[in-house]
Amino acid sequence: MAKKNARDQEEIKGNVNMSPMIDCCFLLLIFFVVNATQITVSKDPSVRMPSAITCNDMKDAKGCIVINIFKDFDKMDSGAQEKFRKNYKGKAGVIWGVSDNTKSVGYTEDEANLLTEYVTKEKERMKAKHMEDKDIKIYLRGDKDAPWERTCKAIRCAASAGVSNLVFGTLPAK
Repeated sequence: MAKKNARDQEEIKGNVNMSPMIDCCFLLLIFFVVNATQITVSKDPSVRMPSAITCNDMKDAKGCIVINIFKDFDKMDSGAQEKFRKNYKGKAGVIWGVSDNTKSVGYTEDEANLLTEYVTKEKERMKAKHMEDKDIKIYLRGDKDAPWERTCKAIRCAASAGVSNLVFGTLPAK
């Protein structure tokens, strides 16, 4: 009889209840999913990006100030024109656009100083979050049909604001 009881004891020791461990793993998974912050780049649907033979994915969007560079309004298709009017509330002559998660702001060629002020304000906001100057970047999303002069002027605005690290947005070649 003693042998049978010892064997029963061994069988009891061999069975481990996995339910608490699985519950704990699911709770940790939910915790990390909920608390993970995703950094995204604001993408204006009116901008059709150029393609490049050699391009790399941007590893980290942290510290990016996004400037969208548009082609002329009359060269956009009707769907893009409608989205453009909606995003920039019918403002005429918009050639640069910036946006955060709440609103989009468009700047005309005469408002380059306002674009410089925007970049300066964003740079100061990022520095307040303890980012270094070298980590703050301008992400230029230029339409493939936009005049190069608009990109040059946006680069000058960024330089005037003290941001010299530039990233040009492209799509991989097909």
